[in-house]
Amino acid sequence: MIILFVMAVYIAFSIFIGVSGSCGEKTTRSFFVSHGNLNYTLLIPLLFGELIAGAGTVGNASGAFTTGISAVWGVWGQALGCVVFVIFVSKFFYHAGKKGAMSVAEAFEYRFDKRVRTAVSLVVLIAFLIVYAMQPAAIAGILEPLTGVPRLPLLIGCTILFVIMALMGLKGIAKMNLVHSLLIFSVLMFIAVCSFFKAGGGEEMAKELTASYFDLFLPNLSSSLANILGASFAMISAATVVNSCYCAKSLSDARKGILFVAGAIFIFATFPVIIGMSGKIIFPGSNPDSIIYIMAEEISPVFSSLAGIAICASVLSTAPALLLMLSATVTRDLYCVARTETSDKEQLVFSKIIIIVIAVIGIALSFGMQSILNEWLASFQIRAIVGIVMVISIYWDKVTNTAAFWAIIVGGVLAAVWHYMDHPFGVEPMWPSSLAGIFLVIAISLARPEKRK
Repeated sequence: MIILFVMAVYIAFSIFIGVSGSCGEKTTRSFFVSHGNLNYTLLIPLLFGELIAGAGTVGNASGAFTTGISAVWGVWGQALGCVVFVIFVSKFFYHAGKKGAMSVAEAFEYRFDKRVRTAVSLVVLIAFLIVYAMQPAAIAGILEPLTGVPRLPLLIGCTILFVIMALMGLKGIAKMNLVHSLLIFSVLMFIAVCSFFKAGGGEEMAKELTASYFDLFLPNLSSSLANILGASFAMISAATVVNSCYCAKSLSDARKGILFVAGAIFIFATFPVIIGMSGKIIFPGSNPDSIIYIMAEEISPVFSSLAGIAICASVLSTAPALLLMLSATVTRDLYCVARTETSDKEQLVFSKIIIIVIAVIGIALSFGMQSILNEWLASFQIRAIVGIVMVISIYWDKVTNTAAFWAIIVGGVLAAVWHYMDHPFGVEPMWPSSLAGIFLVIAISLARPEKRK
C-alpha cells in the first residue's frame, strides 16, 4: 500500500505543477500550442516525455525479453526521424505554425488543399488512436500485479487521470513533463545498470542467451528496415514533433530541442532493452509486460516502487499530450472544416468534449492490444506514407493535390489493413504502403499535371 500512497502523492504533485503552468487556457491557440512561445527548456521535456511513451518503454522491455536487442529499433527509429524532421521539414512546419496551423494536417493544406488535409487527418487519427490506446494498457500491465486491482477499473482510473491532465492544455503538460522526464530517465538508468550486473554482465548474458538475442536485425533485415524507415518518416507527421515547431519561440529553439531529444531518446532506448534481456536470464518464465517491475523488485522493494512510479510517469508524460493532439486533429481538421463559421470559444468547448470521447474509445481499443511493441511499431508504418509524400513534394514541385490525396489515402489504408491481416507473406506494412504511395504520387502527378496556386 505504500507504493499506492507514494504514487498518489506523485500524481497530485504533477497535477499541481500542471495547473500552475496552465493558468486557465481561454483560446484554442493557447490550449493547443501555448501561443507559440515555449522556449527549449520546456520544449525538451515536452518532446522527450511524449516520444519515449509508457507503451514504448514497456514494449521495448517486453520485446527485449522476448526477442532481444532488436527491440531497440522503435525508439532509435524515432531518434533518426527527429534528425530527418529537422533537416527536411522543420522550416516548413515552423512557418505553418506562424500562419496559424495547430495540427499536423492543417499545415498540409498550405502545401496542398483541403482534400489532402482531410486525408492526412484520417491517417494521423488512426495511427495515434493506436498509440494512445496502448498507454492505459501499459500502465495496467504494471499496476495490476502491483495492486491486485482488476484490469478494467485500472483502465478507467488511468483514463480519468489522462483526461484531467489533457484539459490543462499544452503548457500545463510541458511543465508536468519536466518532472516526469527527470524521474523516468534517472530511475530507468539505475535499474538498467543494476539489472545488467545482476544478470552477470556482458559475458554471462552472452552465455545464457541465444545468439538471436544479440541480432540487431531480427527477425530479418527487411522487417528491421521497415521499422526503422517507418519510425523515421512517421516523425514528419508526428504531432509531438510538429508541435515543437508550432509552440517554439524560434525555429532555432525548435531545432535545438528536437536534436537534443533525439540524442536523449537514443541513449534512453537502451535502458528498457537491458532490463528486458537481463530479466530473461534471471526470471525466464515471467510476464514480459511486467519485467521492468519484476527486475526492480529483485534489486530492492524500494526500486520496485520507483519503477512503478517511473512507468506511471512515462505514461503520464505521453497519454495527455496524445489526447490533446487527437482533439486538435478532430477539432481543427474535421469539425472546423465542416463548420467554417465556428467561433474560437465553440472550438475550445468542442475540443474538450472530444478529449473525453477519445479517452472512452481508447479504453475499448486497449482490450484488443496483443503486443504493445508490435502495435507501437505498426502505428509508425501506417502514417509513414504521410511523411514520404511531404518530403517528395518539398523537393519535387510537380506533385499535385490529387496525387498527394490518393497516395496518402491508399498508402495509409493499405498499411492499416495489411497490419490487421497479420502481415501477409511475412511482409511488413511499410513496403506495400510506401511502394503504392510513391507510385501513385509519380504516376498521377505526371498523368494529370496541376497548376500550383
